Amino acid sequence: MSEADGTEPPKRRTIVIGEPSLDLAPGSGPIIDPLLIPFPDDTRPDANRTTAAMVLPDADTTVTLADPPSGGGGLRTVLIGGSDEDDLPDPSYTAQSSRSPDDPRGPRVHPRLKARRLAVRQQAGRRRILWSAVAGVFVLISLATIAVLATPLFAISNIKVSGLVYSDQESVSGITASIRNKPILTADLNSVKRRLLALPWVKYATVQMQFPHTVTIQIAERTPVAAFLGEDNLWRPIDPEGRVIDVLEGRPVDYMPIYGLGPALKAGESSAEYARVAQLITALPPALRAIVKVFEVDQQYNVSMTIRISKRGDTLVDLCAARDLDVLQVVSLTAFLNTKVNPKQAPPGRITACRADLITTSES
Repeated sequence: MSEADGTEPPKRRTIVIGEPSLDLAPGSGPIIDPLLIPFPDDTRPDANRTTAAMVLPDADTTVTLADPPSGGGGLRTVLIGGSDEDDLPDPSYTAQSSRSPDDPRGPRVHPRLKARRLAVRQQAGRRRILWSAVAGVFVLISLATIAVLATPLFAISNIKVSGLVYSDQESVSGITASIRNKPILTADLNSVKRRLLALPWVKYATVQMQFPHTVTIQIAERTPVAAFLGEDNLWRPIDPEGRVIDVLEGRPVDYMPIYGLGPALKAGESSAEYARVAQLITALPPALRAIVKVFEVDQQYNVSMTIRISKRGDTLVDLCAARDLDVLQVVSLTAFLNTKVNPKQAPPGRITACRADLITTSES
């Protein structure tokens, strides 16, 4: 009761913030969602209570938010008025507070936010189903296309080969026969190319598919530049890479002869030492090449050549070790013959040109 007149003061309007499971007294007001009316509690004017100003929808009112119990999960009393002594009208209102951060159920979510999240998830699911269906149709079409093209309806029936001159025709025919009548998309064309490159005469090969029934093969053959005599008394034409192109009983007259006891290599095999000799022969200028009669390589792979400077006799030119051969030796030798040797006089019996910067002559 009031001390002045002895009458009972009016009841205060309270907003009780707590869990929705609380048993509320009959006649309590509606539950006010804290998402719609947040109660800030970040200013503390005193040790017992937190106050914050808020404008409610129906009136200008000061809302005082009392401190919650320790733990953040209990009830809060909201006093509407200026102070504890204000006369407050009926009725009381009960509102649910936000859940404690430690609540295992997590924070409350507004129903409209829940509906929006659900709609987004449903839309993403429909997109995934659509793209999965498109990908499945594409895969089925691709598999069906490959299955049709891999049938005998698209078999290889025509094989065109060009560039063959010295290569063995039977060997080439045997290689191409491995893909004839095979489905053009599944035929192993790379295997055909590898087998062609293994042939002694073949340097380059291209194998291309011309849909639906044709395969074209273009071959570039090697160019022999010399032929050496092996220890088995057989001649072996070689290209600048030192690759043996063929094995012959007689000396081929179209290539520079290299005498000695060379290795008995098989066609398709190579020699690094004879490759250096072949490269030097390729670098001979026309004037010098015209007077070179033969080359010779001994068992230690020392190289020499015999030249005819004049009609009075031949000259032996020592070029020394095959591994040290250099094109500059040929350049220096050519300049030496043009400036130091008189073709009208008797030629020197021997010229040593092991180094490009030092060329000497002798009679023996």
